[in-house]
Amino acid sequence: MNAYTLAWGHDERDPSGQHTVAVRTIAELDDALDRLAADGAVRLIDVYEGRWAEGEPEPPYGFQLVWGHPERAALTWLGGDSAIAVDPSLPHWPEVIRDDQDESSPRYTRIAPRQARAAVRQYVQTGRRPTNVLWEQR
Repeated sequence: MNAYTLAWGHDERDPSGQHTVAVRTIAELDDALDRLAADGAVRLIDVYEGRWAEGEPEPPYGFQLVWGHPERAALTWLGGDSAIAVDPSLPHWPEVIRDDQDESSPRYTRIAPRQARAAVRQYVQTGRRPTNVLWEQR
């Protein structure tokens, strides 16, 4: 299984300029997501295959994940066919959700954390955009 990176916030000591953790297994991914949500902070997390350092070309695809809110998440696919993961059965969240970088509008926070986790798990298993969530073009 390939290595995937979860990157968030700012860390001048890391070549990417962010805090990072590399995961190779679903157990490592789940552990990282659990640790990132444990303090109740909402974070914008980049998820991509391999490693990346400032000054290098951007990874060709991956996600931005808004993670840590108890009821909602946001999952944006960043490939050439960028899209937002949605669950049409969920009503729009009534307000923006602030994270450590900015904020996400209710248009983007249309997925439950368990659904976002399942999608990221599928990405780590397959290396492709997950098919277990509905995608809406951005």
